[in-house]
Amino acid sequence: MKDSTPILNILEEQVRCYGSLYGLLKSEKEAIVSFDPAVFEELAKQKDNLVLQLRLLEDERKRLTDEFFSEEDTGRSISDLYAVTGDERFVRIRSRLMSLLQGIEELNEINRLLIERASLHLSASANFFQTFNMDASRKVTVSREA
Repeated sequence: MKDSTPILNILEEQVRCYGSLYGLLKSEKEAIVSFDPAVFEELAKQKDNLVLQLRLLEDERKRLTDEFFSEEDTGRSISDLYAVTGDERFVRIRSRLMSLLQGIEELNEINRLLIERASLHLSASANFFQTFNMDASRKVTVSREA
């Protein structure tokens, strides 16, 4: 029987990275609600790096899985790995991945809605100031003295 340990290691690393992504999305939600653009920008950079790392891990997982199943006509899923190896760790990892991916999908949707609402609010505010012929780029000095 072939060694499935490298695939398990990659899957564990993917679980760790998806957990980190979930945490970043929660922080992003807080940054959107508190309207903290600096934090939001930093989180976006971290997310980009993490997504790149996840893509590389997925490519490696596919390569290892293809190599593992090179002599068989079965599928290439985590369930197929469990069926061939009987290793219960594949079932646990699959469950954790499914849970994390569902949570990430839900947080992405919430953050998308929050960003849309913030954008609408900013547009409405800008339109309000334009009704008074106020140029947002022009700085006006106001004095308290009469």
